[in-house]
Amino acid sequence: MSDVELDGIDFERLGATRGSRLLIVGGHGGIGHALALRSIEAGMEVITLDMAEAIEQNPLPDIAVSIALNVLDPKQVADAVTEVRSKWGKTVNGLIYLSGVGERPTPVSEFGIEQWDLAQDVNLRGAFVVSKAFLPLMRPGSASMVFISSGLAVNVEPGFGAYSASKAGLIAYAKVLAKELAPGIRVNVVAPGLVQTAFLGGGTGRAAAGKATLEQWFGDDGAKAMRAAIPLGRVAVPDDIVAPILFLLGSGARFITGQTLHVNGGRYLP
Repeated sequence: MSDVELDGIDFERLGATRGSRLLIVGGHGGIGHALALRSIEAGMEVITLDMAEAIEQNPLPDIAVSIALNVLDPKQVADAVTEVRSKWGKTVNGLIYLSGVGERPTPVSEFGIEQWDLAQDVNLRGAFVVSKAFLPLMRPGSASMVFISSGLAVNVEPGFGAYSASKAGLIAYAKVLAKELAPGIRVNVVAPGLVQTAFLGGGTGRAAAGKATLEQWFGDDGAKAMRAAIPLGRVAVPDDIVAPILFLLGSGARFITGQTLHVNGGRYLP
């Protein structure tokens, strides 16, 4: 007999349920935009937070509320919390942190301090600032956080020193939060491999990155090698990452916390 009272698992819908209220930070990038659309289609309420430029470049249907936010600005974060509280109160079911920046592969010897700081600030510091700020709005017992890390956090490659360090830190931070917030709020990580999005060009809102390709990032030979190294034979598309995120937010993942789910077509097997 269980020593706690459990909500039932909806086996017809293992992901986040209709009516769930999701905050998607980075909701106008490639994965975030797809997550917002799929969530809306499934009957969830969505508020996205992203750079003003990203919102303008990659808008969502009017049914979604979009709030301009620079995760590096604590005042903007505080203002966003106030706005979300005014709309939803303390009833947030899911917080997904997707904001991140990347660079073309660059050796540590050639990497600038400003580049290093930007990666740590957006990929890691932003996750801390945002999750801490919105935590009081999350409903214990039915709330979950999902942070988006990377396979490069645990299976490193040359040229990704700043990015790998920031994403590894994000996994460690999520593990700490999972222990601190249990049992009321679950915290997990999704670590994608390569995904065909504007992120390959630096991220939506940072550059005219919509046409970025593997060839532009790694060169023709490098791109061919990257694809050949993926057992499932292709690079991921955003929906490949959206589905695992929604699963971790839902009742089917009710006994999963502090974990990192690698979604990479078999490229990395930690």
